[in-house]
Amino acid sequence: MGTFTSLVGAVDQVGLTSTLKYKGDFTVFAPTDDAFASLPDGLLASLTNEQVTEILTYHVLSGEVFSNQLDPEQAVESLSEEDVFITSNNDGVFVNGSASVVTADVDVSNGVIHAIDAVILPNEFLDVVQIAQKNYNLTTLVDLVVDADLVTTLKGDGPFTVLAPTNAAFAEISATLDGLTASEVEEVLLYHVAAQEALAGDLTDGMTIETVQGEDITVTIDAENNVFFNGDVGVVTVDLEGTNGVVHIIDGVLIPPSFTN
Repeated sequence: MGTFTSLVGAVDQVGLTSTLKYKGDFTVFAPTDDAFASLPDGLLASLTNEQVTEILTYHVLSGEVFSNQLDPEQAVESLSEEDVFITSNNDGVFVNGSASVVTADVDVSNGVIHAIDAVILPNEFLDVVQIAQKNYNLTTLVDLVVDADLVTTLKGDGPFTVLAPTNAAFAEISATLDGLTASEVEEVLLYHVAAQEALAGDLTDGMTIETVQGEDITVTIDAENNVFFNGDVGVVTVDLEGTNGVVHIIDGVLIPPSFTN
């Protein structure tokens, strides 16, 4: 199962011991000492207690969830109020696409512990690429970004606003996408990126946003405050804010106006 000296020390440091010991029930994804050791040198020491608390509570779910209760995919809100993405298949159980469950279902008096081999981080510690990578609904986008060699660009200083189409959105235009050249696919991807940070509260009805691709996106906000881009592409999730920008998840793929012919 591994040892958890680093985790216990961090929990004690920020005063969470009594909460996790006497309250519950909880599901805890517990990083091993090796998982903490693999973090960048000096990261934990550079954080405030508030930031360490944010990371630790991101590993805790309210209620007991045993491995045999898992669906193939599920997003569950953690105690930090940010979603954790869990996938379960024949290869094992994975958290945020980066951490593997190495020991499952350690039943304790006020919950269950699953040991994991990596520390998972909330969005505020991740860049826009890493925010997309942890969400199983965005794997098509991530694969296309990798294939187009845009990862380094989007890991830059930014700030960026990324409009991230879901896997289902890409599936709807798969035939069109298959007919594009590599350079055209890159243009489509860059049409979903703006070289500025635009949070949901910054958007106004009728405004335009210039994309990195060079053409504009138009924002529409209806009477119920639903946000749409270019008329009919809706926003599924807003304001996933990271170290170099923000990600908004959308339900369609935006095609540059110059492609309409």
